[in-house]
Amino acid sequence: MIRHRLTLPRPHVRRPEPALETAMIFMVAIAFLAVLALAWSAVSGQSVSPLSWYIARASGFTLYLLSWFLVISGLGATTRFLVRTGNRGTAMSLHTYAFHLWYGLLALHILSIAIDPVVNFGLVDLVVPFASGWREPWTGLGVVAAELGIIVGASTTIRRIFGYRVWKALHWLSLPMFALGLVHGLMAGTDSSSLPAFALYMITGGWVVFLSLYRALSRNAHAERRELRKPPQVFISQRLDRF
Repeated sequence: MIRHRLTLPRPHVRRPEPALETAMIFMVAIAFLAVLALAWSAVSGQSVSPLSWYIARASGFTLYLLSWFLVISGLGATTRFLVRTGNRGTAMSLHTYAFHLWYGLLALHILSIAIDPVVNFGLVDLVVPFASGWREPWTGLGVVAAELGIIVGASTTIRRIFGYRVWKALHWLSLPMFALGLVHGLMAGTDSSSLPAFALYMITGGWVVFLSLYRALSRNAHAERRELRKPPQVFISQRLDRF
């Protein structure tokens, strides 16, 4: 007797837009506006400051909040702490989406500082840690945090080449990236002296510490449960030796 197996078509799941194109358009637009602002300043004789400094402060603060969301969404997806009320695939899609937008905000933050005539940062000051002389070493920690974030983002691209272990090791750099960004914002940021900004830094930093400890303890508990489920190999071997 021949049985026909009924197979149902799998539902098509549309993958969310990863925002890579949006980030690229954002960065090109930022570069164009920066050149346009410098040209306008040269022709009119008027300074782009304090507008450029306001943009630098706003983009830096938003960049920190986006970095916090990246770490929280990553830890929440791996610990199931934040996934219990939603879908893990959606959480990871938002994580990837936010990382691409992170690049656009980083470009806005760097270019707004580069065109600001007050701080007068050059190329070396923007890419070499602790070389600016402006509120160092706290400004240099921000440069290191930005470079770590670029490495973490690039690790997703090279995952297929170097494998999962290399990607995972590089992805853990997001924790020191966030920590350095937090210290940079507190010590070098001009808004950290206000009570709302200081409270926000403390709350976001506390969330990262809490989820990091939660993940470490949950992984240890899972490993202990897995060890208890293993059969007693020594006892079995001793019983077999009697025969």
